[in-house]
Amino acid sequence: MPGCHDMKKAEIYVCPSCGLELEVKAECRNAAKPAADCGCHDHEEECRLTCCGVDLIKK
Repeated sequence: MPGCHDMKKAEIYVCPSCGLELEVKAECRNAAKPAADCGCHDHEEECRLTCCGVDLIKK
């Protein structure tokens, strides 16, 4: 699954387990910075969105 830096407005992501769908309404305001420097989180791992313990996938 793309991290928050890769997700673009109007894209839809779905949980392969339960079918939950999420639409991106606004892009990450720090997308121009490397993930480790964006300030969205306090560690070097990129933001990941999961549901039912698995990564969401782009529809």
